[in-house]
Amino acid sequence: MTIRQKITLFITGAGFLASLVLSAIVFLEMVEQPLRIIDSELESTSDMVARMILTGKGKPGLSQAGPFFPESDRYWLKIYDANSKKTLFQSRLAKLVDIPLAEPSSRAIVNAIVPQDQINFGQDGRNEVPFRIRTFMITPEGRSLILQIGRPIEKLEEEIWDIVIGLASGLAFSTILLLAISYFIAGMILKPIGAMNDLTREINEKSLDRRIPVGSGRDEFNQLARTINRMFDRLQHSFARQKRFLADVSHDLKTPITMLRLFIDEVLSQNREDLPDFLRESLLRQNIQVLRMERLVRNLLDLSSLEMSESIKSESVDLTDLIDSLLADYRLLADARSIRINVQSPKNLTIQGDFEKIYRALSNILDNAVKYNHEGGEIHLDLKRTEKTITMSITNTGNGISKYEIDKVFDQFYRVEKSRSPQYGGSGLGLAIVKRIMELHGGNVKMDSKPRAWTRITLMFPNQPVKQSICATLTISFFI
Repeated sequence: MTIRQKITLFITGAGFLASLVLSAIVFLEMVEQPLRIIDSELESTSDMVARMILTGKGKPGLSQAGPFFPESDRYWLKIYDANSKKTLFQSRLAKLVDIPLAEPSSRAIVNAIVPQDQINFGQDGRNEVPFRIRTFMITPEGRSLILQIGRPIEKLEEEIWDIVIGLASGLAFSTILLLAISYFIAGMILKPIGAMNDLTREINEKSLDRRIPVGSGRDEFNQLARTINRMFDRLQHSFARQKRFLADVSHDLKTPITMLRLFIDEVLSQNREDLPDFLRESLLRQNIQVLRMERLVRNLLDLSSLEMSESIKSESVDLTDLIDSLLADYRLLADARSIRINVQSPKNLTIQGDFEKIYRALSNILDNAVKYNHEGGEIHLDLKRTEKTITMSITNTGNGISKYEIDKVFDQFYRVEKSRSPQYGGSGLGLAIVKRIMELHGGNVKMDSKPRAWTRITLMFPNQPVKQSICATLTISFFI
């Protein structure tokens, strides 16, 4: 569940609870107010009956056939003897409806059956009518009487149900409206977070100089933006220190390693009879290791230089001549392992870029194509030209690369065949250098492979100035 959804549910839940409490208060007040009015009416009516009895206008027990007081048909009325509980008087409605005697000073709502054909209160099909009942103790002329009076509230009950339905409908509508409003408000509140998230995703090790805009306010979002920017400052400083350290160390190692290699070469080049065989063999092994160290330092220097570079020189590069020059160097290595190279290429395939860097990138790829091949294998090199792209593919026999490692082959120091790396002298920097060269050319590089079958590297170069959006695609496929 997203933060926006959580905020929406929280606001909606809080609003719903507040509306529910308010609706309950309004409902109780709207129900109690009519009942208080009816209770007041029943009390005043009971006082009137008591005065009539005191003045002799009412004679309980003597005139039960006719009305005991004006509008008595509107009321359910009974008068009991307080001692014997004998009925002394009952209204016409009381004769039709039986309601048990309640305790004095009590008030209640009692449901009673009233035949609709005799008295119509608008009752339902069950002829059930609710009555509001009040019970009073009166003492006319020293005689204790119980007066129980009631009034039908069928219409009031219907109005109460209408109120309940109205409040429930209003509560449901307000909840839906609050849900929509809170979702919109949550989106507005979290909009700065979304903008910061999008910008943060765009910032990588190549664009650490970018920062999140910070407003003048002191709210939590601006504080978060300042914190993230300080983190980027530290990252940028750390990356810069790492690159400088790598460049400085590589440069400092280059000279002593070169001198050590020259010394070993000089010793081995002399036919000294006093040099024991085991020492000569040891020097030969050390020379191989020194050559590996020298190659590693050179790759580190190249990669460090490329990472610190922000631009390249642009010149016309004839890919056909470049490939011919590369193959002239690598045919000797291929022939030594009986690897056949077949080339199909048109003439005058030209792109814009840095000749030396493109040469280095293709050299690293061809080096892998030959190195990770088997004895008597083949390499097929095809160059094709279309309206917008130039495609070059190099295919060779080999073991291929699993899909789990394709995304890692361009990482620094990552080697697919780690156990064979000492044998071939690999350092895991060749394809990282290729990737950086492509980035400097405004291009891209990707790899596809089928295990135990083939591997394809695709390079995309801008064929014209970037504003023309015409690209040259260089696809190199080989088995490793």
